[in-house]
Amino acid sequence: MTRWYVRHRMTIAGAAFVLPALAVIALFFLYPAIQSFRLSVTDWNGISPDYRFVGLDNFREVIEAPQFKRMLSNTLFLIVLYVPVLNAIALLLAVVIYDVGRLANFYKVVLYLPNILSMVVVGVIWKVIYNPVFGPLAYLFEKLGKPDWVQDWIGQTATVMPALSLSIVWYAVGFYLLIYLGGLSTVPKEIYESAEMDGVGWRRQLLSLTLPMIAQSVTINVVLSIIGILTIFDLPFILTGGGPGFASQTMAISVYIYAFKSMQQGHAMALAVILTVITMIVALALLTALRRKEVTDE
Repeated sequence: MTRWYVRHRMTIAGAAFVLPALAVIALFFLYPAIQSFRLSVTDWNGISPDYRFVGLDNFREVIEAPQFKRMLSNTLFLIVLYVPVLNAIALLLAVVIYDVGRLANFYKVVLYLPNILSMVVVGVIWKVIYNPVFGPLAYLFEKLGKPDWVQDWIGQTATVMPALSLSIVWYAVGFYLLIYLGGLSTVPKEIYESAEMDGVGWRRQLLSLTLPMIAQSVTINVVLSIIGILTIFDLPFILTGGGPGFASQTMAISVYIYAFKSMQQGHAMALAVILTVITMIVALALLTALRRKEVTDE
């Protein structure tokens, strides 16, 4: 056994554990990313083996397309509506469930159950729920004597985005709930007992004690929920297909339409690259801002 090996054996052992993971990342993430960028500067239609280099023309045409502003505003709308609502509901449910006692595990399972379903299944479920003819929501309004409340929730421009946001929140809330519960489990209960003895109400406890002490969980959830909503495809596509018109067409749905309906793989890859860059910039900026807030609170 050489002296060099003895000196570096821990490094070699560490590399042996890390290299398989790096190989998987390179195969399933890095290689597709490189291929996507390579195809984004070509006019490939997805079928022909022949294609030519077109430079940044695909990026320019995608950005100048009439639907680009609409899909960008739809994605921004989902971020503004979905992320705060999802995290607020998940946090409040976590706070309530944390003090339930024996039934806590039951509620965790019930609330997490939608998350184990395929997004395609969830899309079909909510399509039935929103159906204005035989859907359970329409039936409920009829029984309540409010037939004028019955409408085509996913077939109208004014209601399709809130309806889509609600279905995504229902699907995802259980996942983020568990992360908040993990954060709450690290908070000493003595702090709440002392606060109650001092007459501090639950709202003040939530804002002044709970939130600062689970700041890392909040950071993780906010970043994950923004990345999730920027890249979500299955559920919106099954539920609305991007319609009516372009009313619910997100950037992820547009990538699919370019690639498989318009047969413009170059444009699809260009939009995918734009979406990836936007996601990375937003995630890194938000992560940096929230981390600074954590340090300030400490």
